[in-house]
Amino acid sequence: MRLQTLLETPSMQHMRVIAGKRGLKREINNIGMIESPDIADFLKADQFLITNGYPFINTTTNPTALIKAMHAANCAGLGFKDHRYVDHLPKEVLALADELAFPIIITPGDELISETMRKMLSIILKSQTDELSRIVQANQSLADLLLKDPTHTTVLNKCSEILNHALFLMDSHFRVVSASQSLPVTQSTLTDFLRNQTNIDYFNLHTRITVAYQQLSLTITPLFSAYKENKAFVGIIDLDPGNSTDQMLTQVILNTLSFVNSRVDMLNESAFRNQSGFYLNVMDGGISNDLVNKTLKAQNVEPSTKFRCATILVTTNHQTLLSNHLLEQVQQLTLWFIKEYQAPVITFSLKQQLVLLIKDEQNAQHFLTALVDFIQPKLDKSARLIIGYSYSTLPLTELATTYNEAAEALALSKNSPHAITIYRPKYVKELISLIPENEAKSFVERVLGGLVSGISAHEQQNLLNTLYGYFYYHQNIAEVAGHLEIHRNTVIYRLKKVEKMLTLNLDDPEQTQTLEMAVLLWHNQETQK
Repeated sequence: MRLQTLLETPSMQHMRVIAGKRGLKREINNIGMIESPDIADFLKADQFLITNGYPFINTTTNPTALIKAMHAANCAGLGFKDHRYVDHLPKEVLALADELAFPIIITPGDELISETMRKMLSIILKSQTDELSRIVQANQSLADLLLKDPTHTTVLNKCSEILNHALFLMDSHFRVVSASQSLPVTQSTLTDFLRNQTNIDYFNLHTRITVAYQQLSLTITPLFSAYKENKAFVGIIDLDPGNSTDQMLTQVILNTLSFVNSRVDMLNESAFRNQSGFYLNVMDGGISNDLVNKTLKAQNVEPSTKFRCATILVTTNHQTLLSNHLLEQVQQLTLWFIKEYQAPVITFSLKQQLVLLIKDEQNAQHFLTALVDFIQPKLDKSARLIIGYSYSTLPLTELATTYNEAAEALALSKNSPHAITIYRPKYVKELISLIPENEAKSFVERVLGGLVSGISAHEQQNLLNTLYGYFYYHQNIAEVAGHLEIHRNTVIYRLKKVEKMLTLNLDDPEQTQTLEMAVLLWHNQETQK
């Protein structure tokens, strides 16, 4: 309890404050007597000492040194039983008490010090009992409320009523999302001040801070959260840090709001899992397009909207990290980043990957680069964040296509010095280059081997060049002749000779496809020589 409150009780009204009146707001919870000159070595916070004044008269105790020591120990004050001893105190001692706001009080002279101490302790004990009863009652009241109506607004209003201070709740982005009815400022104004007009690093805020706003004092404390990246904060208007009852009630309120916040975390995680299940079924084709479109509309997503797909993975130099904690960390950091910048991105998880659906209107490369720059420094030094994303932008009914592109790009990222890789459509030459060299050579020999027998190497080269031009120019004889600078009849003659030597028909699509593949593989081998 406060010293001022104790002095206001009827049995204490004979006491008189002679110095340090500004310090009557000090807390008092125990009483002691000056019985030895080395009392300064045994001081405790919130302690009130009483003396008959004798130690000060015989100079065994230096009053200036004692007052300074008691102030440094955050003691409640100093009492003198007999004002006659006070008359011997130098004026500079009283001036020091006023300067330090350290109360000096005259206790009843006709009463034993032990009796004065008994009365004071009785008042303190009753106050502490009442305080404990109030805290237990508040705790029970909030517990009952959580069972009936655990919404933020209801709980905040009840907490404000119990603490007798206005409260507001902030999300992990330092945005005021709820407030008690007694809040003396609008939520939007307070959000703007906290986010844009202070230097608070709210993402890394883990301890209580106090900031001044106009004529108000805002005490902001992080709430416990299942995921530290999704923590929330509670703000209390004009909380008195010296009031022990308020501090204990504040802790009760913090516990209650932390429970509510953790419950919200669990609900959000459940919703995220459900969303992941939905998109997994979309990819597997387990949901009809009509149902997909209906579900998207319920989520305020226009079915015709086109998205790129990106997949995120965390690796080391040797293997993929399968730590659930690490995956959750990346997931929560990604969700925080998307919400902070209100990016048009949908997120879900698939096995050990995080999948992002990025609206076509968003520059995917810029967004993913910023995301990597944000997350990578927060991971363990051995971990590496890599991302692959699709080249195509398609409606979500075609999610399987964009996901496969993203997954293929992600596979390339594992061996790339770059964290982000976009899928590149593979053209014919690229596809051919992926065929193992021994298999390509065997296929060429099997299909084109008939051109070797009975002709010179020069004529063989002419036939192969003609075939390559024939397929390159989409079987346009005139263009082939112009490119090779020969007569069109020569082209026709060479093609017929090829048909005869290889015993095939160029009008047969299946035979033509086989021949074209062999010619392309031959040309690829020639260019690599």
